Amino acid sequence: MYISMRIHVVLLGRAGELAGVSNVTLDLPENSKLIDLIRALGERLNPALAKRYFEGHYIYVVHVNGVAVDDPNYILHDGDRVVLVTPEMGG
Repeated sequence: MYISMRIHVVLLGRAGELAGVSNVTLDLPENSKLIDLIRALGERLNPALAKRYFEGHYIYVVHVNGVAVDDPNYILHDGDRVVLVTPEMGG
């Protein structure tokens, strides 16, 4: 039996520019990890979102339900709200 969960994603900064949207909801298999979410965003919105992350060009600042998460193997849960921000440097 295939059980899925719904994850709400907010994309800010360069992540939002690449995605072409600032909000998206994805259905993922139960027990999916943050890394699976990033792959799914690349498949659904823009391959560069995932490719640049996996190649080390982008380091996303990630919050899950308002809590900072830096582990790509963090397990997501149905209804989670994930915010991805690509920090920009400037002066």
